[in-house]
Amino acid sequence: MINTPAVPMSIDEVLEPGRTALIVWDMQVGVAARAHDLPLLRETFDELLDAARSNGVRVIWSRHVAPPIGHTAPAAIRSMMIQQAVQDPSELRLLYQAGTPETELLQGLVPLAGELVIEKSTISFFIGTPLELRLRAHGITTLVLTGVATEAGIEFTARHALALGLFVVVAEDAVGGFTAEAHKAALARLRSAADILPSAAIIAAWSRSVAHG
Repeated sequence: MINTPAVPMSIDEVLEPGRTALIVWDMQVGVAARAHDLPLLRETFDELLDAARSNGVRVIWSRHVAPPIGHTAPAAIRSMMIQQAVQDPSELRLLYQAGTPETELLQGLVPLAGELVIEKSTISFFIGTPLELRLRAHGITTLVLTGVATEAGIEFTARHALALGLFVVVAEDAVGGFTAEAHKAALARLRSAADILPSAAIIAAWSRSVAHG
């Protein structure tokens, strides 16, 4: 018989607060404000964030900040040209530059002392950032993903995390897409690999774990 590592069989085990981080993806003016369902998303997100904090779940914020064009990879520049439908790099609108309103968190969102805010410039939270090192240092094995956009950074980061051997839980009512169709399609794709749960189920699992702790 082949020995296999222990696999958590319940969602409570997967979401054990001491081994879980809530990843707040790009809840900033230039990204989250474009979500198709921001008012509803924001209400659920706030509840999930409060629950993470009260149950001892580590909170890590991403903030999308683009590098100056002179330090941007040619492939990324070409992708921007395609997105903006321009024929020359000089015609690009430079978005998400440091210090611009696009990089600021939505009104009312303030990371607490001790909560990491990590700047990144791609749709994976792991590329070019210290995120994996920070997770390993604190024994984090599960990521709960929330924020915008489901079809972009949420999906890409979820798959990258799975490839790194981390458990992934997507809070289906606390993530949002730029369109309802793109949001639903991304969640459907992720259901084949990750746990997709309503925020209420995630919060209940944290509460049970703390109560039995």
